[in-house]
Amino acid sequence: METHPDFDKYMDRYYDYLGQWDSPSKCGLKIINRNDGKLLVIATEIYRLNPGTPVTEWCAPLATRILKEFQGKPDHFLFIEHTPDLHSKLTFYGETFDLVKFEWNGESFFNPQWTRLSPNEVEAMMHS
Repeated sequence: METHPDFDKYMDRYYDYLGQWDSPSKCGLKIINRNDGKLLVIATEIYRLNPGTPVTEWCAPLATRILKEFQGKPDHFLFIEHTPDLHSKLTFYGETFDLVKFEWNGESFFNPQWTRLSPNEVEAMMHS
C-alpha cells in the first residue's frame, strides 16, 4: 500500500505542527490566496510519514495555527482536509476531500463540521 503521497496539485510542502500532547506531527500543505480574498488551505494526511497526531484528530488547532501563521481572517478562511488514494481494494483508503467548517471563539477554531466534497468542487474552490 502506498504510504508516501507525492507532492501534487493538492500538496506542495510538508508542514510541521505540535499535535495532541505536543507530539511532533506533520501533514502535507497547500495554501492558496484566492482572488476573492479568502485563504484556502488544503491539509493532506501523509499516513506513516506523520509521526504524530492525524489531521482529522487535530484539525481545529491545526487550522487555528495556519490561520495565524498566514495572517488570515476567520471569516475568510477555507480549510479542506485531504486524504490521498492509497490504491487499496478497501474503499475507505480512497481519496477524499472534506470542507471543514469551524466555530470561532475570538482566539481559536473549535467544533469542526465536515462536508464531503468532490474533486471537481475542490478544483473550483482552488480557482476562485
